[in-house]
Amino acid sequence: MLDKEKVSTGNIANEDQAETKGTKDLADDAVSLKKPKIDLERVRARADQLIDLGVTTEYTVIPIRNPKPDEFFRCMSDEDYTMDANILSLKSENEWYLIDPEVLPEIQLESQLRVMTLYVCVTMNSTPFVTCIPQPDEMGKINSWHESGHRTMEEAKQCWVRRQADKANGGYIITKAMNAKLPDPKWPTMTLSELIDKAFEKFYINDISHPVLLRLRGEMMS
Repeated sequence: MLDKEKVSTGNIANEDQAETKGTKDLADDAVSLKKPKIDLERVRARADQLIDLGVTTEYTVIPIRNPKPDEFFRCMSDEDYTMDANILSLKSENEWYLIDPEVLPEIQLESQLRVMTLYVCVTMNSTPFVTCIPQPDEMGKINSWHESGHRTMEEAKQCWVRRQADKANGGYIITKAMNAKLPDPKWPTMTLSELIDKAFEKFYINDISHPVLLRLRGEMMS
């Protein structure tokens, strides 16, 4: 009788242990289901683990344009990134053409031909562009807009600026960025020669039969 009682008690104990083990297994399974697969601390990027990819940026197009009135920009201060050149400005098309000295005699009397300073600028998203601003004419005269444009570029060499037309006074209003935490510009790594070559790739006149010259001479309809 006692043996049967012991057996019965043992069976109950075993069942209790099995039930407890089963409950624990279910709890463990629930915990494992809730536990994230990715440990953020393991995958979090740390400064000492960052890899220098050595990435370089190649620009397929470098526009020739004036700064937009709603954008802040910087101008490269290195003298190696500024040059004077003979530029034919077609205002109606808003285009600037770099003139080769070989064809200069063919258009030297063209009123839209001026010696201009080429400035390399960058926007806040590090996009470069080239701006052309006329120099004083052969008599040393320069209009107020061009003078103000040169002054804007000098300011842009020091800090982020935005320029807006001030028609009442014939010049530009310069707004300087007041946020001292703005990052320094990411200047292009290309040389001036490479930048100019890319910018004027389709705007370089080195042949007297160029369509633009033919049109100006009345030999070709636009």
